[in-house]
Amino acid sequence: MCERKFVLCADGVFVNNGKVLLLKRLVEPFKGWWHVVGGHVEDDETLRDALKREYKEETNLEIDVGDIIDYRIENTRDRTKIIIVLEVIHANGQIELNHENSGFAWFAKTPPNSVYNCDPYLNKEKPSALLLFCRRVFSVANYSGIG
Repeated sequence: MCERKFVLCADGVFVNNGKVLLLKRLVEPFKGWWHVVGGHVEDDETLRDALKREYKEETNLEIDVGDIIDYRIENTRDRTKIIIVLEVIHANGQIELNHENSGFAWFAKTPPNSVYNCDPYLNKEKPSALLLFCRRVFSVANYSGIG
C-alpha cells in the first residue's frame, strides 16, 4: 500500500484590466492546458515567498502578493495537494517564460482548456465561509512561518 503524502502549494491569480493571466503548460501535469502560476511551497518558505519564487521562475515577474482568495484540494495517485490561492496585486517586469510553459495570454473569461475555472476571480465573487476560515487560519499561521 502506498503512503499518501500531503503537499502544500501556492497558486497566484493576477487580474489586470479585467483579465486573468494564464500560462499554457508545456510539461505534465496538465500539458497543453491553461493554468495560473504556482507550485509547491518549500520547507523554509511562507506561502507568499513560494508564490513570489514561482512567479519569478515561470514568468520572470516580480510580484506583490495580496490576500488568500481561494483554496483547492487535489488528490492524485500518491498525494494530496492542498492549494492555497493568493491574489497577485501588482507585477514588475516583462514576461519571459521558462521551460515549463509554451505561452501566456490574458483572458476575460476562462478558456475551455483551462485547468481551473477563473471566472469567480474575474467576477470578485463573495468568499465562502470556509474560505474566510482558511484566511483566518493562514493569517494566524503566518506568524509562525507557515503563511
